[in-house]
Amino acid sequence: MARKMRLTDFGIRVKGELDRRGMTQRELADRCGINYRVVNDVLTGRNRKEENIKRIRETLAIPS
Repeated sequence: MARKMRLTDFGIRVKGELDRRGMTQRELADRCGINYRVVNDVLTGRNRKEENIKRIRETLAIPS
């Protein structure tokens, strides 16, 4: 059985914004031009590449 990963503080902010907009992580990934698994990895802290975080921030207009 897969273990559910906890969201980082940034992940919680992104998830809240996705819920508010009625968007999925896959839709966010498409808009960012990255793989949807990368989005999930960023939200759970498994991927900390600044480039990916920046793309997500800019796509959702989340301030730093």
